[in-house]
Amino acid sequence: MSIKMTALSYWIPVKKYIVAHKAISGVIAVALLGGIWWAYNTATAAPAQTRYILGTVASSTTIISTVSASGQVAASNSIDIKPQVSGQITWIGVKAGQTVYQGQALASIDSTDARQTLQEAESNLATDKLNFQKSQAQAPIDYQNDQTTLANAQTDLQDSYNDMFNDLTGVYLDLPAVMTTSQTVLYGYDFDNKKVQWNVDALMNIFNPTYEDTTSVKSFQTTAVSNYNAAKTAYQNALSAYQLFTRTSDNASMDAMLSQSITMTTAVAQALQSELNYLGSASDLANKNNISLPANFSSIQSSARTNLATANTDLSKLLVDKKTLTSNKQAIVNAQHTISLDQVGNTSDGSNPISLQVSANNIAKEEQDIANQKADLAKYTIVAPFNGTLSAVDAKVGDTAGSSAVATIITHSQIANLSLNEVDAAKIKLGQKATLTFDAIDGLTLTGTIAEIDSVGTVSQGVVSYQVQISFDTQDPRIKPGMTINASIQTGVVQDALSVPSSAVKTLNGESYVQMFTPPLTDTGGTTGVTSDTPPQMVPVTIGISDDTNIQILSGLEAGQQIVVGTRSSTKTTTSAARPTTGGAGGNRGFGGGGGGIRIGG
Repeated sequence: MSIKMTALSYWIPVKKYIVAHKAISGVIAVALLGGIWWAYNTATAAPAQTRYILGTVASSTTIISTVSASGQVAASNSIDIKPQVSGQITWIGVKAGQTVYQGQALASIDSTDARQTLQEAESNLATDKLNFQKSQAQAPIDYQNDQTTLANAQTDLQDSYNDMFNDLTGVYLDLPAVMTTSQTVLYGYDFDNKKVQWNVDALMNIFNPTYEDTTSVKSFQTTAVSNYNAAKTAYQNALSAYQLFTRTSDNASMDAMLSQSITMTTAVAQALQSELNYLGSASDLANKNNISLPANFSSIQSSARTNLATANTDLSKLLVDKKTLTSNKQAIVNAQHTISLDQVGNTSDGSNPISLQVSANNIAKEEQDIANQKADLAKYTIVAPFNGTLSAVDAKVGDTAGSSAVATIITHSQIANLSLNEVDAAKIKLGQKATLTFDAIDGLTLTGTIAEIDSVGTVSQGVVSYQVQISFDTQDPRIKPGMTINASIQTGVVQDALSVPSSAVKTLNGESYVQMFTPPLTDTGGTTGVTSDTPPQMVPVTIGISDDTNIQILSGLEAGQQIVVGTRSSTKTTTSAARPTTGGAGGNRGFGGGGGGIRIGG
């Protein structure tokens, strides 16, 4: 009753509050129900699963890369002509007041070093291409050799197992006699004329317990008995396992048999060694005290030495077998790793190994570098950016060209002043074309040409920018100085390009790659994508220019190859798997054979 009254005492004020504040109470109730529903959904939601959106490598694609910038129409049509490279001016072919045309050579800068660098690069490229052709021809041969190496390693491993089986057979033929000798040393009756006492006891009884070193001999006796018993148990267990062992046993069973046999043979050899230590200590004590040893003591000792040599020889063979097997297994692993590397990006025949792909990427980069060097070499000749009149020529032969203007040109063409960040500025060059639009004039689109690029940037609040001037190819009277202008500068054009969607290219440690399934998936999944238990492989690629949609592929892929162009997460549908049933245990197999005539005493 007290519990009910306590609960009722709490509920009455809560009920009064709910009645008095119905709106707030309703909101709280909805929030509680929503939280419970959210927690339930979270707890029971299936794990997310990655779906791969697939596509193919396209060919014959036209890719146009652009850089966008904005600025104002310049109030002046005067432009300083500045060199894009430094060096000594070797020739000037114009003077102030002279009318020039677009592209006309105005001056030259010494290009000796640049030409030499270009020649060396072209020579290195030629050598690398020859080496690439040689490696390309050698690659299928190396791949075949790698497969042969794997096959040979597998054959060697099987031969090693056969050799091991033969050695095991020899060991188990030797050991019955060895174990008989080991038993006889301790549990024979050779040292007792009445044939009542075992050797282990009869030998100790010839010594007076008060003799010095008797305790030491007793210690050797105890060790010999202990080691013999351990060897006897190990031998019996190993022999039982060996009698179930055949030449056709699987490799794992052979490894286990070898390991057990090594442990057992080691124990047998140790038992004989301990027995010899016991006999030796007894002989030393007898000689020290002028006590005669049993008549056949020397023959027992000699037999133990002979059988210890046999056990040690067998043990050495087994240890060599183990080392050989380990080496042959590692050779197989190494050969498989080599073939896996051969097959990166080309699993069909492995004739295009990763080293060859890297070489192809390097050659493509060298070609691009040479193209850039040739373009840079043209900068050593200073040309007029457009038609106009030179208002000043500020340089003379022998001067060092730098950031200062060589000349100033006045043109009737209108000019746009724009500012680019350092990333975009690195992509543009003099003479590149631009498409121009104007905020104040709807529908007007003109073309222009890059006429000047600042060689030194301006830093503002840690951001570097470069001023660029674009001359208009055509004039329009509606364009006024100061108007806002938008420019799309064309930095590169490639026709018939190998390309992939921009989303397909990833970057890791500065290297570009795409993902591919090997072999390709048969179910592409369309726009919803597909799932796969095996993740896609990373294939390195060399990329060229890109637009808003596609990226040019210079090397690493071929037209038509399947690639991953995107991923998405989806809720995985889970099903209950049927629990497998377990069968009954099989019956024990019997075996014949005995202990090879050995008699175990004790």
